[in-house]
Amino acid sequence: MSEISTKIKDIRNSFKLSQYRFGKKIGVSGKTISAYETGRAVPPERTINLISEVFSAPILYMNKVEKCKLRDQIISLKNFVENLEKVLAEN
Repeated sequence: MSEISTKIKDIRNSFKLSQYRFGKKIGVSGKTISAYETGRAVPPERTINLISEVFSAPILYMNKVEKCKLRDQIISLKNFVENLEKVLAEN
């Protein structure tokens, strides 16, 4: 689990909210919150900022290194999807 995953879960637990209720407050599903908390998905920066605003939790601030890592992960995922789409189109 990444640092951001742990922070999201800690914030949710501190407010004693289910993943569903937590997600509803920021406009995403409970399944999305679960994916963030387990590290299966990385929340976009706007979602991180929204969590910080809604729950007054500035600890979700991402430093430059974290942002670069997140950006690299997103680029890698986009490249993977593009390559997968090419392979599927060829078949």
